[in-house]
Amino acid sequence: MRAFLRIAFCIGGVVLAGLPALFVASSAQAQVLEQAGLQAPREGPRIETGFERDINRYRWTARTLLFEEVGKWTATVDNRFQSDAFALFGGRLSFRDENILRWRIDRPLGTRWAAQARGRSHWYTQSRVFSQEVYSGALFQPKRSLRIEPAAGLAWDRRPGIGTGTAEPPLRMDIGPAYALGVTWSPASTDAYRIRVAGDAAYQFIDPRRGRALHLRGDAVRTLDRLRIATNAQYSNYRRDAYQAASFLNRTTENRVSETVEATAGDTLLVSMEIEAPIYRSIRLTGSLNAGTNQRRIRTLGAPENAIFFDTAFNRRLLDGQIGIGYGAQNAGRFMASLSVRTGAETERRRLTNREDLPRTQVAQKTNLLQQADYDQGLFALHARGRAGFGRLTATFDGSSSILRHDTPEANLDDRDEVYHTGEMGMRVAINRRASAEMRLLGTWYHTVYLNAARSVENNIRRSLRLRPAFSWTPGERTRLRMGTEIRATYTVHDFTTPNRSAVDQSARELRYELDGEHRFRSGPALYADGSFSELRLGNLLWDRFAEIPFDTLRTYSARLRLQVRTRKGVTASIGARLFIRSDFERAATVRYDIRNEDGTRPLDAAGKPVTASIVRPGRTIIEQAGPICSISWPMPNRSTLRLNGWLNVQHIRRRLYGALPEARANDIRQAAWSGDRKIIPNISMTASWRL
Repeated sequence: MRAFLRIAFCIGGVVLAGLPALFVASSAQAQVLEQAGLQAPREGPRIETGFERDINRYRWTARTLLFEEVGKWTATVDNRFQSDAFALFGGRLSFRDENILRWRIDRPLGTRWAAQARGRSHWYTQSRVFSQEVYSGALFQPKRSLRIEPAAGLAWDRRPGIGTGTAEPPLRMDIGPAYALGVTWSPASTDAYRIRVAGDAAYQFIDPRRGRALHLRGDAVRTLDRLRIATNAQYSNYRRDAYQAASFLNRTTENRVSETVEATAGDTLLVSMEIEAPIYRSIRLTGSLNAGTNQRRIRTLGAPENAIFFDTAFNRRLLDGQIGIGYGAQNAGRFMASLSVRTGAETERRRLTNREDLPRTQVAQKTNLLQQADYDQGLFALHARGRAGFGRLTATFDGSSSILRHDTPEANLDDRDEVYHTGEMGMRVAINRRASAEMRLLGTWYHTVYLNAARSVENNIRRSLRLRPAFSWTPGERTRLRMGTEIRATYTVHDFTTPNRSAVDQSARELRYELDGEHRFRSGPALYADGSFSELRLGNLLWDRFAEIPFDTLRTYSARLRLQVRTRKGVTASIGARLFIRSDFERAATVRYDIRNEDGTRPLDAAGKPVTASIVRPGRTIIEQAGPICSISWPMPNRSTLRLNGWLNVQHIRRRLYGALPEARANDIRQAAWSGDRKIIPNISMTASWRL
């Protein structure tokens, strides 16, 4: 009830806040709304609500989207609310609410000017954060291709500040001026060129903190005949300040609490280029180049005197290039082939920036800790694809090989080389217009080599092979049937073992069957059914003799049956049932059983509750889940819709114990293990979209 009231309050507040904006207007401002992150609905105002019950979580969602045009005014309101309630022990509920609101009002003033007002707010109950920004400004469009949007306003941010002792930190409200600027330049496209440059910036001065966000993006596309060159560049710069409420820096000195702030600033630059050029007839050349850099700096502001704190800097750089040659079309045609080469490098560095203000021991310890995360990485890869059609037969191939070198400092034991080969071959035969068969063979070979002696014992080779045959049959226009199976074998072999370490090579072999079908009756209903069976066997591998010592067998059964009906008014409803069974070996299965006297009565403890005992033995655990499923989709007037999905899981967990049991309690233990634990898990999902 508490969460329902929250949703009602949220929706009502947003609707009331948007009512003054319902006499606002001009569809010519739709492009401006997209730049502000707002989406103008094309079919009028809309309210969406939803509810979901999933095991121990309850989720309520609501979205209100308003867009109105009256005269020369345009207004848009977009509010998104989400509330999660987690069921904890003892029947307690833990709530986590989030609300994000964005709004915008525009009015044109002549042909080149327009007045604007916009704002956004973020509310998070778990962290007790409420952030708000309100701007007013103008839109200046001297040319059709150029748009400038300066704005000024107010920003305030409320979050936990500095606390004393073990008490919860009090809320601190910081308020100050805010400024924003948006620029878009998109000249008219010509036959060969298309260019677009856009950027926006926002600055906040909420003493004693600061905030900024700068985003720039540029796109250029050059097209001439079949030659295409596309270039993209993105740059972002930000700063976020947060109180160190839980930090030892915020301690009381001279009857006051220090205001220690952690300022995080970052710069990110990404540049990419793609090229596609014809060489001869259906032969084409493709290439791409990506480069990027990311820098992040953390500074501590307002720290007390003689306090020890650590300011750090993070720097990551990457360069990636690919070139390839291809024949034929990618998604059409009977013959296609392509071959590409990719190479790249990536480096990451961390450093301490306030070394001069720290003791030498602290500098050495922190520097060593930061350097352990540094790395240099290089990649070289080959990729080939192909498709060929011969009458009713279609053959495909997709394979790649790559070498990765991951170099780390000596203190980091993750220094390694990786070699990875993968390939897939497939064939599909159309037997006739109603039946077809296909066969796919997939294989991988993965070798990991750790260069540090302390981890070299983990060097291993993993081999995997999969065979997937399938058969599809359509005996009639209203009936479809597909049967498939999969045979998988995976072997992990270590390069060597040490005298004091036993072999840990493993094997995994799986056999899986799948069946999927549907039938549509003449009267309208449709019947859907699917099922599967899987048996996975795990064992310790003896690679020299290619044998195994099995230690677990996992069997899984699943089935689902649904009957779906669709009325002439568009209502779609379905009802069915679902079954899931899993059987798995458990090395230490715990069973709790009742203690009974010789006369069959149950002794009571000091609190008056029946006395129970538990035993731990190896055994097999069987999980059974069964229950009904249903769904309904109900279109309502004004293009509103209501969707409901529900499934009920009746879960029963049984155990079959192995090994000797106490003779006096053996029957009681076996009965308790087989009776197991029962639980009913209701699940429901409901969404509604109301178009006003």
